[in-house]
Amino acid sequence: MRKGPRPERIRVVLLLLAAWALCAPRLALAQLPPFPQISFRAFAGVPSSTGEDSTASHKVTLRWVRDRTAEQRPDFGGYRIWRATSVRDTTNMELLRRFVIRGRTSGDTLANGTINPSIYARRDTLLWYFPDSQDTLQFVDPDSAGNLQKVCRRLDSLGRCASPGDSVFAFVTPNGPHEGFALYYSITYGSVDQTLRETADMFVPDTLDAYARCAVPGDRFSCPNLNNKLLNLTVDPVFVKGAAASNVEAVIVVPNPYRGRERWDAPGENRIQFMNVPADVRVRIFTIAGDLVRELLKTDPTSGNLDWDLKNEQGESVASGIYMYHVLSGQGYESKGHFVIVR
Repeated sequence: MRKGPRPERIRVVLLLLAAWALCAPRLALAQLPPFPQISFRAFAGVPSSTGEDSTASHKVTLRWVRDRTAEQRPDFGGYRIWRATSVRDTTNMELLRRFVIRGRTSGDTLANGTINPSIYARRDTLLWYFPDSQDTLQFVDPDSAGNLQKVCRRLDSLGRCASPGDSVFAFVTPNGPHEGFALYYSITYGSVDQTLRETADMFVPDTLDAYARCAVPGDRFSCPNLNNKLLNLTVDPVFVKGAAASNVEAVIVVPNPYRGRERWDAPGENRIQFMNVPADVRVRIFTIAGDLVRELLKTDPTSGNLDWDLKNEQGESVASGIYMYHVLSGQGYESKGHFVIVR
């Protein structure tokens, strides 16, 4: 006579199945970033899939994962892309682009209903440009976005058109990234108001720890907003760079003169940059008296930039003065120039 499974074993199996049923959804959710955190990355250049030159490194590409659950919220207005220059600071970020859900908005307007004149806050209809089945979205800063603006041929003393008919329409593109500057990006969720216009960052109250961070315990409307630019701010900066030059005659020093601390310097650091540099060069820096200060080597074929931290071979910061530089390429071509440092 064949014996069946013992009741104890059956209970153990049922308990294991129940535990798995409870944990499986949590394990699946654990693989995704918690709302309102957005998984994205930013890198210099553009992918070849865009049809542009992949070496066009004066552009920065952002790719992020769509949050399908957030997109179904009634207060979801889209994704908002922000950029900070030089300093990792969210108080001075520029709104670059807004991607909104088709059918929820009517025109590109400000909160008061007037037409939005800013080309830096342009709106793109999310499901028009991107198939609904696409799980990742992409933005190129700057992309081909822009608008037609009236430009005067001649200005009078007050900066106005010299005559009413003396103007033309010109295509103006957004102000894009510049070489040498550290760039930081963030993506937030946008909200919609009662007029179905996207107006601000979505409010996601911090109700964790029994409303401990709220001004009024238990009141969600006095809680901090978890959906903020700092939450999704990139940790490492992105630098755009020019392509390597074909000859040493095009090499320049930026900024020249260097004054104490420039806007593109990281906190506690100083830097000048040699631009339009060939792929394989040696740059030697001298004092005006001819003493060698520093020798820099470059063998990167993808970049036309070479940085100097304003320190000599001993790691000491150099003093104010006029400095000479000598550029020698791997093919034996050379060029010379000078620059000024003012501490």
